[in-house]
Amino acid sequence: TETGEEVYRERLPGKVSGGKGKPIYASPVLADGKLYCVTRLAGTFVIEAAPTFKVLAHNKLAKDDSQFNATPAISGNALYLRSDDALYRIEQ
Repeated sequence: TETGEEVYRERLPGKVSGGKGKPIYASPVLADGKLYCVTRLAGTFVIEAAPTFKVLAHNKLAKDDSQFNATPAISGNALYLRSDDALYRIEQ
């Protein structure tokens, strides 16, 4: 909200952590009315940026089992994700 008031507090579904440390290091980013939350090992959750919690999608890059620690970047219609092994550009 504009006041900074907490709207809801929810946990991401499923097993998000997968090892030592926190399950999420990256900050969520907002684009096109959606929050993109990148976990270290469990993929990226897409959450509707609305007053109620709703997971729209959960995606994982199948061939990359390394950690994703970086906050995603957005440029135009592209989402950039960086793992310990690669940099990915995802665009429709």
